[in-house]
Amino acid sequence: MVEFKIPIKGLSLDKHEYAYKIDKSFFDNYEFLEIEDGVLDLRLDLIKESTLLNLSFSFDGNITLKCDRCLDLFDLHLKNSYRLIVKYANDFEEISDEIITVPSSESNLDISQFVFEYINLMLPLKKVHPDEGGNKTCNKDMVKRIDSYSEQKNDPRWDALKNINLD
Repeated sequence: MVEFKIPIKGLSLDKHEYAYKIDKSFFDNYEFLEIEDGVLDLRLDLIKESTLLNLSFSFDGNITLKCDRCLDLFDLHLKNSYRLIVKYANDFEEISDEIITVPSSESNLDISQFVFEYINLMLPLKKVHPDEGGNKTCNKDMVKRIDSYSEQKNDPRWDALKNINLD
């Protein structure tokens, strides 16, 4: 994705600001992303120093997810910030979650994978649409349907065992 490549070769030692609009076209590039739709604003502050780049990612926007319980779509507001330090070295290497190295000869920095990973980190483990009070508001008809399939039906062959006194 060309729009997420930042030209770092020849960039002045200073603070640089970038703004991105992340929408469905970005989400469609990733097969395993659970986001159905949405728009996120990304503000990237890049501070270039002589031996490193200091990047601050700030996300804000709404996405559409599929509820894990009733499979209805719902909107979720996301807002978070992440930091990445890029040091110059001989090779590409991930030193930690927040520090990577790139060859000093590298002319562009592709941030698309980091954007993808940071968005995934903001997703809740359990995706259930809440109301304003944080309560679950699943589609009642779908929940009844699911519950009807998951009801335990007794096997009559085992009913006689229920009467056994184990004391």
